[in-house]
Amino acid sequence: MTRVDFRYLADLLTPRHAATVDDPAERNRLAGLVDTGTSEYIAGFISQAGRVLGEAVKSGETVLYESDITLDADGGWEPGTPSRMWIATAGTRREDVFDDAARVFLAQSLRTGAASQFCGWRDRVVAIVPEEVGPKESKIIRTLAGGGIEVVHTYTVLDAYGTYARWVTDLALEYGSADEAIASDTPRPPGMAQSVVSAWLMREAGEAQLQQARHSLKFGLAGYARVPSEELPIAELARSLYTDRANLTKVIKAAEKDARITGILDAIASGDTDRIITTLRNG
Repeated sequence: MTRVDFRYLADLLTPRHAATVDDPAERNRLAGLVDTGTSEYIAGFISQAGRVLGEAVKSGETVLYESDITLDADGGWEPGTPSRMWIATAGTRREDVFDDAARVFLAQSLRTGAASQFCGWRDRVVAIVPEEVGPKESKIIRTLAGGGIEVVHTYTVLDAYGTYARWVTDLALEYGSADEAIASDTPRPPGMAQSVVSAWLMREAGEAQLQQARHSLKFGLAGYARVPSEELPIAELARSLYTDRANLTKVIKAAEKDARITGILDAIASGDTDRIITTLRNG
């Protein structure tokens, strides 16, 4: 796993609207106010390694906290004890709490390895963080010029990687040679490093999307072959894709031999929710 050097990210991923709670007595007071049925959910993120929540408590304050989670074999999970806490004063905007939660979650995900894919340049980072059920649902997070942060939720792996690749490509173009990039106020890599950074990010975007597209295509075709479509049989599917049936059939046969794909499809066909979640999480 690639290790993350936080020297360029520490300040950026520190909450901007909430203060750290270090005093044990204050932590205990706040812990007694959250998750009691009286607090109001503001923001929440979860991965296979941890979660971050922001809740408005009955005192009017907003508590932001992170913890690890423990996954079980049946697809469930249990939260650990909050490891860090922050507090925002009454009246703090929900959008600001969400942004702070996103910063904490991105830092946690990079630190714990929950981010399945990430790249960038210094304080500009793009990451995919699968949820606790596995990569079927993911958060795609990026830091922006000027210190902002953006989060998108996706419901398929292909959409996750498509968004990731698009955002990484956008970042590469910021360091490119187009008029907009040259006129931009975005700090640029020095000297010859500029072209290296741009090309590296382009390569990262292309490889990530191509790898996932190949897997998603194999998965889709294996499923398609299991339940033939009367509306669009394989021959018509091939013609519509401007390829030949033999080429498509070759990919289908390769997909049907993939034990990982077969295992996921078998789990889905079983209708056993726990088995499906466990297979998707491990796959």
